Amino acid sequence: MIGLSLVGATAVLAASLTTSINAETDATFGADYVLAGNGQSPVSAEIIDKARAMPGIDAVTRQRYALAHVDGFQIALSGVDVATIDRAVRTQYVAGSTEALTHGQVAVDQTTATANHWTLGTPLDLTFANGATATLQVGAISKPPTGGGKDGGVFQVALDTLTRSVPTAPDFAVYLNTSPTADKTAVATQLDQLVSAYPQVRLQSQADYKNQVRQQVNTVLYLIYGLLALAITIAILGVINTVALSVIERIREVGLLRALGMSRPQIRRLIRLESVLIAIHGALLGLGLGLGLAWGAAGQRALTAYGITALTIPWTTITAVLAGAVLVGLLAALLPSVRAARLNALRRSLLGDAVIPYTGVGSDGRQKRSPGEDAPPPAALSCLRLMQGQTGSCRVPLGGNRCRCGGAWPSGGRP
Repeated sequence: MIGLSLVGATAVLAASLTTSINAETDATFGADYVLAGNGQSPVSAEIIDKARAMPGIDAVTRQRYALAHVDGFQIALSGVDVATIDRAVRTQYVAGSTEALTHGQVAVDQTTATANHWTLGTPLDLTFANGATATLQVGAISKPPTGGGKDGGVFQVALDTLTRSVPTAPDFAVYLNTSPTADKTAVATQLDQLVSAYPQVRLQSQADYKNQVRQQVNTVLYLIYGLLALAITIAILGVINTVALSVIERIREVGLLRALGMSRPQIRRLIRLESVLIAIHGALLGLGLGLGLAWGAAGQRALTAYGITALTIPWTTITAVLAGAVLVGLLAALLPSVRAARLNALRRSLLGDAVIPYTGVGSDGRQKRSPGEDAPPPAALSCLRLMQGQTGSCRVPLGGNRCRCGGAWPSGGRP
């Protein structure tokens, strides 16, 4: 139950994170394609010029980065083409707008501004890695990106503003927008051919970006599932032990059912169904009664500030977990059900726990038993001899050492 509750909570958080990032991408990612360098490789001006001249490309937005220090900590300052940045990235502002960048001001994210008590008009003294300095005013405050955490770190200026302080800052990303009438398939083919000649540059579409995020989330998710598999393995052993002990503790009940006419396949089916019910009960407690899903929902609410804004229940995963619980219940009952079906009906129903397992009494009146088994108590053996061909009832009470019989005995008396 605990293992499945952790699986459910992890699945809910992972699905919620993926949904939140996809929704944020659809809302803020306006570019159709992005050219970015592999690792720390920049995008050369030659590639940018070829992409700009390509038929169907309507807008090209460059983005550069430069390291700087402000108030004692290091930041990555982004420089963008102000004229087209709103088409490439639809930034959502809490205060101000992109127009502030055209006046030489800087846009920061809300998390960073709140943590440092910055407001519109606050001057920031920047020191760049090349020794250049600049004082820029906060002109816009943007919402933090989904999945960006609570540390913030978004600093953005116009491309001209960054070039004045760091003329050699390279382009690390280029956003491409296609025209409404362009042939999307033809444009994608031309871009693939362009990028194939430059191995240091990769091409991504919106769908590629979503798949990349999904793969990153799944990598972490599979790692967690691998760790939880150990806990689930222990839980499976617990189910097997529970079913096995249930068979041992209900020997007399099983013998009575067999004496009343229940067949061996029916006994096996009964034990299997009980095992499946135990497994499903634990799965429902872990997933359906609030342990797994409630932990996941509570975790999503607690991580809203980190960008997980949408609650998503992965019903496919939940259904697969329940189906797996049924399978585990069936597998756990294989050996116990076979053992229960092989119990001797007469011996178990009449002699109960006082008799050690044996195979009956031979025609010579002596006990027959399997190799390695101990002989039954004398009182139990006496009961069996008296019951040979007789009618009535005869048994050894639990914990007793004498045979008690009752009813009519046509060919003999009571012991």
